[in-house]
Amino acid sequence: MPTIAIVGAGPGLGAAVARRFGAEGFSVGLVSRDQARLDELAARLEEEGVTARGYAADVRDGTALEVALARAADELGPVSVLQYS
Repeated sequence: MPTIAIVGAGPGLGAAVARRFGAEGFSVGLVSRDQARLDELAARLEEEGVTARGYAADVRDGTALEVALARAADELGPVSVLQYS
């Protein structure tokens, strides 16, 4: 299953992109600063049939972003699409 990582994921554009790619069979790695909000969004997407996980990272911290993307790849599969919201 291919994976998309959505950096800056939130309830608007990020969620819409997640739903669209999820409908095409992608797993979704959600990256943003607030783990609790990511967990809520991932849970909603999972209820809709989208495989989704959240990874907290501040995009201004390159190391934290790399770690989050590596975790997403480890848990969901290699990231084949990267989208910045």
